[in-house]
Amino acid sequence: MAIRFKELRKYLARNIRLSICFEDGHYHDYLMISDIPAEKYNDLYLYGVGMADVEFSKDIYTSQKDLDGVIVSTNDDTIEPAIEIVLHESSREIERKAEDVLLFKDIKPYLQIGRNFSVVNREDWSYRLYEYRNEIPASYDDMFVYGIGMEDNFDESDKNIAEVLEKRKFDSCLNKRMVIVLSNTARTDIEI
Repeated sequence: MAIRFKELRKYLARNIRLSICFEDGHYHDYLMISDIPAEKYNDLYLYGVGMADVEFSKDIYTSQKDLDGVIVSTNDDTIEPAIEIVLHESSREIERKAEDVLLFKDIKPYLQIGRNFSVVNREDWSYRLYEYRNEIPASYDDMFVYGIGMEDNFDESDKNIAEVLEKRKFDSCLNKRMVIVLSNTARTDIEI
């Protein structure tokens, strides 16, 4: 059983920008997961999850215009990092290990090849950083996905994080890392 968007959306962080992309190059951008109508994209299959810089209106106070995937750049736009989710009408030929839960080994083949991952253990909030997907060890494979998000990526040895972030001239997915929170137990608040 392949992963559909209706399943994945339950694991996406509530506070991240999202770009829903399609094979033909069209995409729709959302400030938050709650901006996506409840049934929209539900029957489409996951093709990939990554990070990208995409256009958003500077005016966050009005509803975004539905341009049906046609992007019209204006001076009122800004480029911001987002989690990019590629969807398709047919599934990829990736065998799923579990049907009633989302395990890391089931989502891993869909993740971008690289750069910058933080794999977080939900039990104690410890984490490990990996530059590329193939560096993430199989020891996580049987853990349950708890959530997927994005955060600032910075040198862990630099103790003055505020100063590092202040020096950045712009925000970009190149300054971010994908966060994958895993748990030893499945979430009980999610029904698949």
